[in-house]
Amino acid sequence: MNRFITQTLPLILVVSLMTVLASCKSYDAINFESNTKAELIDLIDGNIGQVVSISVVDAENTYQYHLGTLSNGEAPDNQTIYEIASITKTYTGLIVAKAILDGKVELDKDIRHYLKNNEYKNLELSNQYITLRHLMTHTSGLPQDFAYSSEDKAKGVAVAFEKMSKYSRDNYFDDLKKVKLNSIPGEDYLYSSVGTNLAGYILESVYQKPFALLVSEFITTKSGEKHTKFRGTNFKPGEITVGTRNGNRVPLSSAYSFAGGGLTTSVESVTHYMKHQLSSEPEVAISHQLLDESWTGHGMAFSWYTDNYDSGEQKLYHSGGSMGTSSWLAIYPKKNMGIFIVTNVAGGNTQPKLEAIADKIFDFLIAYNKALKSNS
Repeated sequence: MNRFITQTLPLILVVSLMTVLASCKSYDAINFESNTKAELIDLIDGNIGQVVSISVVDAENTYQYHLGTLSNGEAPDNQTIYEIASITKTYTGLIVAKAILDGKVELDKDIRHYLKNNEYKNLELSNQYITLRHLMTHTSGLPQDFAYSSEDKAKGVAVAFEKMSKYSRDNYFDDLKKVKLNSIPGEDYLYSSVGTNLAGYILESVYQKPFALLVSEFITTKSGEKHTKFRGTNFKPGEITVGTRNGNRVPLSSAYSFAGGGLTTSVESVTHYMKHQLSSEPEVAISHQLLDESWTGHGMAFSWYTDNYDSGEQKLYHSGGSMGTSSWLAIYPKKNMGIFIVTNVAGGNTQPKLEAIADKIFDFLIAYNKALKSNS
């Protein structure tokens, strides 16, 4: 509309048009639900079997929406179970923070101290050893994955899934003994599920408990997350939402993942998790502490990516991508807000789309709250 306003228009008309524009903006700000749904609908584009769910936490208010239809003809709801893949890493980071609080681990100690043997002389380079700080910030020098290579992944989902499904804990530690670090620990960023899984195994060692039990004891029991679980291969048919890639249904990868990506959960449970991440629990505060930061203002906390988005206010975020599911989680501690989006659609650009949508929804929420205050 602005492009039709020219200097030849009478002043009264310009003022009138500006008044209309202002009122339209205010009207749009009030329509938080419709604005949010409009951003989400393009992700699934009306395809049968494709869905998207969202939860937005704002102080005392929670907004939850579900779009699309599952392959069984039903609509998703707050109890629909999704894979959250690498968002699992934030749970691992929180338990590392708890272990520091409990005096079980030290952030900058050689991780080989927790492995209790001398078979890992390869886990150092140029006299620099790997620490939990490096595992939490993807600067350990360890590769992205052991179960399959980038070449395997390039051959397609079926090849990567077959290798993943046959990969065991024993295979992991055999590979750990043989791995050659890609860089000196602490120097270069290289996203590594191998590193996060190692943190999970260390936590099992220092607490002498299975990692799944640690997640339950230290996080989900406190937060009230009934649906956040490592289900492995033991789940009922249809219990977990099946994802799609390039329009084709693909296998569930959570069954074969661990601390780096094995959790499945629901919108209801992640809502509780966001509220837990916005709580005053001491381990939560530790887990939000910056461990590494660049000159751009971007950094990493305990498996969280961080960004100073507004006058130095911190945003913590992480994406999740399984073979057929994509998700995004962002926490704004000073604003007391959180946003979670998940869809059973995977592709090279799906997670960046979720990030862009989450940023817009954050702006919608800020505008909505301002509009409510101005109208009260």
